[in-house]
Amino acid sequence: MHEMGLMTEIITLLDQSARQNKIAKITRVNLVVGKMTAALPDALQLAFEALKTEDLFSPQAELEIEERETVAQCLNCGNSFTVPDNYLFICPACQSLKVKITSGRELYIAGYEGEENEI
Repeated sequence: MHEMGLMTEIITLLDQSARQNKIAKITRVNLVVGKMTAALPDALQLAFEALKTEDLFSPQAELEIEERETVAQCLNCGNSFTVPDNYLFICPACQSLKVKITSGRELYIAGYEGEENEI
């Protein structure tokens, strides 16, 4: 389950950013995950629940995941299309195999919310 390793790295990045921005507790995390990453949203959610610590996250902290479809653009005719099941990279308009993936490889923190440190 590589999602546990991914979430460990995501939490490390969140911790660094929260410290830099004087955030005491993170309450919400927004992730964007492309289907080609093979990171399963349910497994990421489970890893988040297992790894979120009380010193960084509020007890009610939530993880929201926006899953992105795999989209390709034909280099032959310019048609953009959703790639079914992440394996059929054939342009439905002209049957060309010359395609460029334009979406679906994303895996990043889109943002997070939290409570500021009280000084």
